[in-house]
Amino acid sequence: MNIEDTEDGMLGVVQNTADLKAAIKRLERKRTVIEDELQEKFSEMLETLKPANILKTTLHEVQESVPLKHNLLKIALGLGAGYFSRKLIVGKSAGIVKKALGTALQFGITHFVASKGGASEDDTTPKENKKSILGRILSI
Repeated sequence: MNIEDTEDGMLGVVQNTADLKAAIKRLERKRTVIEDELQEKFSEMLETLKPANILKTTLHEVQESVPLKHNLLKIALGLGAGYFSRKLIVGKSAGIVKKALGTALQFGITHFVASKGGASEDDTTPKENKKSILGRILSI
């Protein structure tokens, strides 16, 4: 039963007590239907706002989105390359200048790999864009 089933259009003019009782019954049925629909929508909303369901839908969206997976992979590779390059250059014990240079190197390599690294999206890129890694580093 929905709202249209309980309502005969406008209530109109009530002329006697029978019309008044009928109008009251229609309005009570309408209120009951609206309350039931509201309760159902509220239950659905509570179900979607549970942390487990939010996490599940987010992971599903990540799995379905190819560009997002590609970007996450590029970012992860960039962060890993930057971290390991810093560890190779700085080492365990270093002075403040060497640590600062290592951090700058880490940032640079992370940015470089995340922005330019990975497979290109189309195979029709010009030859000049496919430089060697040393050429790319020197062109920065």
